[in-house]
Amino acid sequence: MKLSLVQVVLFYASTSAAVLHTSDWARLNRTVHGRLFTGIPFARPCFRDANDTSGSFQASDCAIVEENYINRTFRLEMFGSYMNTEWETCQSTSGQCLLDSSAPNNTLAFNPPQMCSQGSIPSYYIDVLDTDDVIAGLEFATSTGVTLVVKNTGHDYKGRSSAPNSLALFTHNLKSLSYNEQFKPVGSTDNESLPAVTMGAGVATLALYEFADALNLTVPGGADPTVGVAGGYLMGGGHSILTNVFGLFVDRLLEIEVVTPIGQVLTANKFQNTDLFFALRGGGGGTFGVVTKVTTLALPKMQLPAFLVTAENLKTNIDLQRKWLGFMAANAVEFSNAGWGGFIFPNSGFIFTNPLLNETAAVAAMQGVQELVTKEFNGTFTHTVEPSYFSFFLKYLVTSEVPVGLPFAAASRLIPVANFATNESRAELVDAHLVASNSQTLPIFFQTTPLLLDDKGETSVTPAWRNSMWHVTTSSFWNFNTTFDERVQIYSSLTNNMDVVRNITRGSGAYQNEADVYEPNFQESFWGSNYDRLLAIKKKYDPHHVMDCWQCVGWKGEVDPRFQCYIPKELV
Repeated sequence: MKLSLVQVVLFYASTSAAVLHTSDWARLNRTVHGRLFTGIPFARPCFRDANDTSGSFQASDCAIVEENYINRTFRLEMFGSYMNTEWETCQSTSGQCLLDSSAPNNTLAFNPPQMCSQGSIPSYYIDVLDTDDVIAGLEFATSTGVTLVVKNTGHDYKGRSSAPNSLALFTHNLKSLSYNEQFKPVGSTDNESLPAVTMGAGVATLALYEFADALNLTVPGGADPTVGVAGGYLMGGGHSILTNVFGLFVDRLLEIEVVTPIGQVLTANKFQNTDLFFALRGGGGGTFGVVTKVTTLALPKMQLPAFLVTAENLKTNIDLQRKWLGFMAANAVEFSNAGWGGFIFPNSGFIFTNPLLNETAAVAAMQGVQELVTKEFNGTFTHTVEPSYFSFFLKYLVTSEVPVGLPFAAASRLIPVANFATNESRAELVDAHLVASNSQTLPIFFQTTPLLLDDKGETSVTPAWRNSMWHVTTSSFWNFNTTFDERVQIYSSLTNNMDVVRNITRGSGAYQNEADVYEPNFQESFWGSNYDRLLAIKKKYDPHHVMDCWQCVGWKGEVDPRFQCYIPKELV
């Protein structure tokens, strides 16, 4: 779905973005060697009628879209596709180009009078292949004032990689991968070298894990196979099922190549450009520069004892959910101290593993869980020993994927260890979570905080990560025909329900990558005491706010036209 420059020019002249002359776009296209394209909504071929968008109705292409509408691997390759499809739309006006996520061939979604609109999909994008392409995009945005966003794989719960009438830098095709057994950061002043993997910004988790496994290495990362590791995942912190022992992804980061908003290509590490290195290790994506390449510590290949609990009775029985969560809360500190990490599903079970224990010790440690699940929940308790992280990922994590191809919003909170201290505090915590999650679609409690890692204050994520036991999330889905008022209510419920948890965890925070779109006091929640330092770094490297995004460092508020497609906060 790419258009020639002639089509780009014709399309642009017919839209509200036509404040720029066609010669400006032609110049940019020449600079990036013909890799400037229009952003076409993923479902455009299914619509006979369209409003201010390019592309056309094509029955054969529509059949392909219908077949792959909720296929994350297919969506990964399409610029006009976002994993959570509300960010393809203009939520404030209900302008959209969506299919029915439950039945993509449902003609009620796309036959007249339904109309395809551009929504929040950027009007243009540069297919980035090197840093020169990034520089060209930044210079163009600076000189013309056009809104700039950075899109990688389309995983984004807060809409930071899309904006109406914008130019996008599509970094998805930066897919280099290499291994250096004796990596030394640029500017290193000592003789220390470390085994490290260097990857381009577009490398997805599945490709990284395959690469590492083939070399008998482990590089822990996200649970979804299509997340861009070196994109927003990394810059937001990046938790994994092994975070408790090996830290967040930013804790293992050794070096970053980044293009700053003024067009400088810099290498940031602990020896040079240290302020930028600090900011990019948790300060958030789309803010301080465009990351094109990163280098991370490579761990040895390791066996992982894996445990899976499934209990159908938990789905509808709130008393059993209370008992399940109460048990996990009562044992959370002991589990964490022993090296356990995992995903707890209040209404179905858990996935747990421990890189520090052998099979015998791990089975013994899980004995209490097994007895509870099999005897009181009539559930199933299974375990295996996986030969590698990659094997564990394929068998356990891929099957727990969050659905894509539909609108999806979340809210989250980091739960301090102090909330697990007494019977009373644990009971209060469980009751609050039942209120926050019971009316939501997919609650998950992640025991993925870096408690066992010695923190040296070198990252910019909220310090709340370092003294929290759980990262808890709630979420809601909707569909193409959900009304505006219903969507407002969904966002409002997510915020209000999570307030119950916020009220008993005062002083804590939230993981910005999986947070409420309308997170209260977001500066404190996402970065805590690091915010003032981050703001100073933002002013240094992006004094003209070429790179801005919703609730990011230096955000000036929703009055900026780039945020016109968000539902106004006053309505939520």
